[in-house]
Amino acid sequence: MRFTQVLMLSLFLACAPVWAQTTADPSKPKMRGWGLRVGLADDPDQLVAGVHFDLGEIVEHLRLQPNIELGVGDDHTTLFATGALHYRFDVKAQLRLYAGAGVTLGFIDHDHGNNDDTDFEIGLKVIGGIEWQLKKAQDFFLELNLGVGDIHDAQVLVGWTF
Repeated sequence: MRFTQVLMLSLFLACAPVWAQTTADPSKPKMRGWGLRVGLADDPDQLVAGVHFDLGEIVEHLRLQPNIELGVGDDHTTLFATGALHYRFDVKAQLRLYAGAGVTLGFIDHDHGNNDDTDFEIGLKVIGGIEWQLKKAQDFFLELNLGVGDIHDAQVLVGWTF
């Protein structure tokens, strides 16, 4: 029951910025899209899947892109929400490079036979990636995340933004 409550709270927190943008305040960035992300993570070794929201630029080249990810494997279930900022480099090419960081909050459910427990963790992700446009309204990306703290040490992800 507790994991379900945490999942619902995390989804609410991840979606809150989207709902907040329904106001007509022109000073706020406009949501560009949302998308799916999948990948592999290390320590614990997991398959990771999630959703992200491209909330647009808060200043030139600096994009707000929070995400929520569920990881399974290695006798752990993880649920992390990251408030990420991406700096998009101004390159004159179809490929766009970005780098950034984000604060990660989440839960790790350990399954060790009869000794199960759940931990709340806070960490920092250092993010780097490359993206390109597939169609007019779709972007594809390849991303590497390095974790600091009691979160995944590393993640390799691919994703689509619609």
